[in-house]
Amino acid sequence: MESDDFRDIVEECNVILDESLDILSDIEFEANSEKEDIVKPTMTRNDLVDMAHDVADSVRIKKAESSFARRHF
Repeated sequence: MESDDFRDIVEECNVILDESLDILSDIEFEANSEKEDIVKPTMTRNDLVDMAHDVADSVRIKKAESSFARRHF
């Protein structure tokens, strides 16, 4: 009878260890995934300002083209 009890205890310990390993694997995966989710800026502030100026210039050019087209047609 004692050997059956011992076997059951060992089986329960194996199940607990397997579940613990699964949980730890999930935690490790989530921790590594969070590192990948961090956005690292590749542009400097000056690049963003230059881009904003380019967009503003583009809008001005399109408005000028539109006005020119309206005046001549």
